[in-house]
Amino acid sequence: MKKILFYLAISLFSRVILFSQNVEYAQATIDTLTSPYFEGRGYVNNGDLRAAKYIASEYKKFGATPFFETGYFHPFVLSVNTFPENVGIYDQNLMPGKDYIVSPDCPSAFYESFLPVFLTNDILTNKRLFKSFLKTNWHEKILVIDTIEKTESNKLLLSKILSKYPYTIHIEIVKDLTWSVSRTKSSTGIFYVLPGKIDRKNELSIKVNAKFIQAYESQNVVGKIIGSEVPDSFVFITGHYDHLGRMGQNTYMPGANDNASGIAMLLDMMHNYSVNKPRYTVVFIAFGAEEAGLVGSYYFVKELQDFINKDKIRFVINMDLMGTGQEGIMAVNGSVYEKEFVMLDSINKNNQYLPAVKKRGKAANSDHYFFSENGIPAFFFYLMGPYAYYHEVDDNSENLRLEQKSYDGSFMLINDFTRWLMHQSH
Repeated sequence: MKKILFYLAISLFSRVILFSQNVEYAQATIDTLTSPYFEGRGYVNNGDLRAAKYIASEYKKFGATPFFETGYFHPFVLSVNTFPENVGIYDQNLMPGKDYIVSPDCPSAFYESFLPVFLTNDILTNKRLFKSFLKTNWHEKILVIDTIEKTESNKLLLSKILSKYPYTIHIEIVKDLTWSVSRTKSSTGIFYVLPGKIDRKNELSIKVNAKFIQAYESQNVVGKIIGSEVPDSFVFITGHYDHLGRMGQNTYMPGANDNASGIAMLLDMMHNYSVNKPRYTVVFIAFGAEEAGLVGSYYFVKELQDFINKDKIRFVINMDLMGTGQEGIMAVNGSVYEKEFVMLDSINKNNQYLPAVKKRGKAANSDHYFFSENGIPAFFFYLMGPYAYYHEVDDNSENLRLEQKSYDGSFMLINDFTRWLMHQSH
């Protein structure tokens, strides 16, 4: 009964005096971070640095103090494969990002006026056709693997063909295009192309200019709002600001839902806490290089002991993919931290903020991971709803328009939960 009364007091407090969440500001932030100026927040033309500077300027505007004596930035270094110049399949009127993508670890290559040669399931399952295909004269021909079923038998047969294939690049037909970031560069590469886009009868040319950067300098952006009552205890609110960047001069991945949306909510929450001071100190971290393998959060947690006593951190709230919510919210680590999940669910049920609160176990799928692996309790929140775009050019602000009810509900749920955390011993 005491717990319920306490929760009701916190909820009433948040409803009466808190600065209202601002969906217009959040949408404008997403629109800004996905604009061409930020280059997809990747590693071509310092897109990630441009985004980091913008986020730091918002920190300053909202009165967040730099976490470090040197300022807001926490630097780190990573290796990354980039595509600063055009990446293309030419002569067949294909659009990069819309009709094809290149494997992120692809090396540089150039082939002019090659005829596509298709390898199909029918060839792999017919011994006579397979033997004949092995004898292909590959002079000025390029291999196109056409939606092969990835059985163990087919993989063995494919390896035989690829061992005889003389070129660096081949093509694979796939049902969807999902790009990523690579911290290595391979000796071979693949162009992934949607079905029906390559004309079997016409020649094509392929060009890739890859630039592997051994020591790219990136950064996390870290600020804090000092607690009004218990300033030496902390809640962390985090999300990654980076995305996939450019695939050549003409194509970039905007990353609206992933994760301009999380940064938009993080900044909106910072504004909230700048107006209504939190009981604990709240540390806000916009992580870099999440898409390259949680690199920014790895280095931050690795060096955490230099900045703060981890036992003083009550909880980490990591937000990634926060642009929907019509179907509810997922708490990764929800089944690990049962007490906190029960309260999260109770807050939602009492206020009907979102249709559902669901939970998962441990997963190394966002920046919460290294915190919880090092004994610091953390949830990774992502919202669920009818948004289909992920790691592609269509994850843009034109497609992601925040819904007022879902945004307000998710904001208030996380805010109420954070306020509750600040009144719990740990």
